[in-house]
Amino acid sequence: MICPKCQFEQPDAKTCIHCGVIFAKYQAYLDRHNRIKVEDNIEDKEIDLTNKNLNRLDCLNHPWKPVSTPTFIFLSLLFCLHGIYFPKNTQIEDWSLFTGMIHNVNLVFHEAGHVLFGLFGNNTLMILGGSLNQLLIPFIVFTAFFYKRDRAGAAFALLWFFGNFIDVSIYMADGRFLKLPLIGGLGMEAHDWRNLFNHFDLWGIDQVLSNMMFYLGWVGLFLAWIWLCNSWRSDHKN
Repeated sequence: MICPKCQFEQPDAKTCIHCGVIFAKYQAYLDRHNRIKVEDNIEDKEIDLTNKNLNRLDCLNHPWKPVSTPTFIFLSLLFCLHGIYFPKNTQIEDWSLFTGMIHNVNLVFHEAGHVLFGLFGNNTLMILGGSLNQLLIPFIVFTAFFYKRDRAGAAFALLWFFGNFIDVSIYMADGRFLKLPLIGGLGMEAHDWRNLFNHFDLWGIDQVLSNMMFYLGWVGLFLAWIWLCNSWRSDHKN
């Protein structure tokens, strides 16, 4: 055998005839040393992971990028156009030109949501996925701008996000009245919210839910503009 300490080769024995080490005790020492080393490595990895998570959250301590005056004017104009032309109730006969343009953009994400959430193999989730994706995409955009501390981009994303609340609320309310034309000229059997209200038996509160979405959208738009306005004033008060 070979001594694990001095590497001296010798016949099998309990102690080394060259250095005198007791093999059993020395092996116990090596096992204990390796165990401590493994535990230290695990602790180091946990510390590294914690530091990485803290670094990700460190963006919250960074200052927001200032909002330039031209950007503030442009975004304020968008907010004003929403305030003027967006529907003032959930039962509308037709879209205004401005609202129709915004609706058609959101419609792309709505239809994509059916495909995306349909991949999960659940029919109810696929139906809900259209409206859900309308809210999810602008929220992801807001999160990205928030992480980068870009206040102008975040305000635009909030405008898009809460504008979709209003868009979805009108579709929800139409589940009872079936006045809105559906894409491709489909019939009422393809109406998302009619099917959802039927599935969950929510006809007793369908208009309450649609009004909640509607007013949440308007309140969100107003608060987002107030936040943008206060931020711009704070950036330029000196």
